[in-house]
Amino acid sequence: MAKASTKGKRKTGQLDKNYIRVMEKIFVVLEHFIKEGARQEALSFQTVAASVPFAKTTVHRILYSLQKLGYLERDSTRTRYRLGPKFFELTEPAVHFRRLQSVATSVMTELLVRFSENVNLGVLDSSQVAYLSVLQSPSALRVAAFPGQRNPVHSTALGKAIVAFLGEEEAAAIIDQRPLIKMTPKTITQRAHFSEHLAAVRERGVAFDLAENVEGVTCVAAPIFDQRGRAVAAISVSGPATRMEAKLGRIEEEVREAGLKTSRMLGFGLGHDQDRSTSADDLERGREEAIPR
Repeated sequence: MAKASTKGKRKTGQLDKNYIRVMEKIFVVLEHFIKEGARQEALSFQTVAASVPFAKTTVHRILYSLQKLGYLERDSTRTRYRLGPKFFELTEPAVHFRRLQSVATSVMTELLVRFSENVNLGVLDSSQVAYLSVLQSPSALRVAAFPGQRNPVHSTALGKAIVAFLGEEEAAAIIDQRPLIKMTPKTITQRAHFSEHLAAVRERGVAFDLAENVEGVTCVAAPIFDQRGRAVAAISVSGPATRMEAKLGRIEEEVREAGLKTSRMLGFGLGHDQDRSTSADDLERGREEAIPR
């Protein structure tokens, strides 16, 4: 049985009036399910009550409440409990991002070693691109983002690579949330032009930022798909245009492959209810047409 907690007390031994003790009890029960539920499909009331330091009536009320809220559910026999859909809805985004970062790290490192330029991993967040991971170029001359930084979708290769492979309505909703701000003289600011640009991104399987977000900086990005075939992130290589120009063709090819490799590690292409017609073969096709700017 778990030991009684003293978290609700101050160092002087006095109770902390701001501390809600019932929340501690709820999370002790939830933590027990997270720990033991991985080993057993479901847990009985008796098992839970014997494993936490609370009265049986308290445990029963906590289980009942968590079930009513959807964080626990009963099995077919109605005698055992397991974590419910609401719990996984709550934790899925954090788990997803940790897994994405984990599987992408080796692919990002390969790109860094290959080209010695910044390598970025980004996702959409409130109609902007949020950088999850950044591996900085070893070169003294570099312009790098940092994890947590956000940039506009329309002016970044990462943003274009993700939005281009979303459904038309979803993509339009994201684009319409913010004005297409002119970040540099080369930024696309007309919606019709941007829609044409996204069509070219879909054809080529990669997106370019040719000094559209920061003057003098070029970036190439490819989408990353999850097991359902949904574009959930993008990976990119960026650096000074003067260095990137000579190796742009090789970077394009390898970034496209890096996106596919990461997607496959997330389960893309394994036949798990993919809700898009996009296939790995579609993305591997390199197009010779120039990306409109």
